[in-house]
Order: sequence, then structure tokens, then C-alpha cells
Amino acid sequence: MPQAKSDSGLDDSIVSQLTALQSEYAQLSELDEMERNYILKLIDSLKALQSGIDSAIPLHVAALGIFRSKAKEAFLASDGVVIIHEEGGKPLSVPLSRFPAKDVLAIVQDATPEIGRIVSERRREIGARVELLERVLKEMKKAGGMVRQARPAVADAEEDLVQNSIASEQ
Repeated sequence: MPQAKSDSGLDDSIVSQLTALQSEYAQLSELDEMERNYILKLIDSLKALQSGIDSAIPLHVAALGIFRSKAKEAFLASDGVVIIHEEGGKPLSVPLSRFPAKDVLAIVQDATPEIGRIVSERRREIGARVELLERVLKEMKKAGGMVRQARPAVADAEEDLVQNSIASEQ
């Protein structure tokens, strides 16, 4: 332990330590606020992304942080709520915003590959339907063109029939 300094030296040391502590605390407060804001923005972005796929994403229990102790399985619902099924208990719904920041990051990291897989799968499915629709519409246009070509011939035949019946009546 350092030996006690003179009263004025001790006073200066305490004052400088408290000044440094205040500075650290101010930076910590600012970073805490930034972290909260970024986490809320991340949750909102995740909700928007997930609403487009409208699917519950299975989560690894290890990603649940403080809620993992009794969890048997968990899912991230599209409204930003984590559904936790506990051993022998009712499901527990916890908004993602109630998780500590490090757990939110772990959950997002855990859910992102599955969200990516679902988005890719849906893109392929819709792409295949669009391709089919394009081919069907192309064939429908061809069929419509054939009908239009056939109509003048039918109209000409009907006109000839009318003209022939008029001529035969005279």
C-alpha cells in the first residue's frame, strides 16, 4: 500500500481520480445510450425483415442468455417476440427488447442463417411461378392471335352464307 502523502498531495490524488472516474462514467453512460438505441433499431429492422417471411424461426437454447436455464426450445416470432417452451411449463413470450444487448445480438446471429434460407427458398419458389406465368401468358397470346385470325374467316364465311341465302331467295 502506498504511504500516505501530505494532505495536499492526497487531496490532489483523490480529486484527479474522481475527475477520471467522472469522465469514464460519462463515456459509459453515452455508450449505454447508444447501445440501447442501436439494439432498438436492430430489433425494428429484424421485425421488418421477418414480417416479409411470416415464419417463426427456431432458436438454439444457448442463444437465450438469461432465459436459457429452463428452456427446452425457443422460436423467434415475426413480431420480435421470443417464444420459450420450458420443461413441463407453459410457453413464455418475451419481447426481444427485454433481453440484454449481448443476448439480442446472440439471438440475431442465431436466427439470421435461417431467415436467409427462408428468403432464398421463397425467392426460388416465386421465381419459378413467375417463369411459369411468363410461359403461360406467351402461349395465351399465341392462342389469342390464332382466335383473332380465325374470326375474320368465320365472319367472312357467315357473310358469304348470308349473301348466298339472299341470292337464293331472289
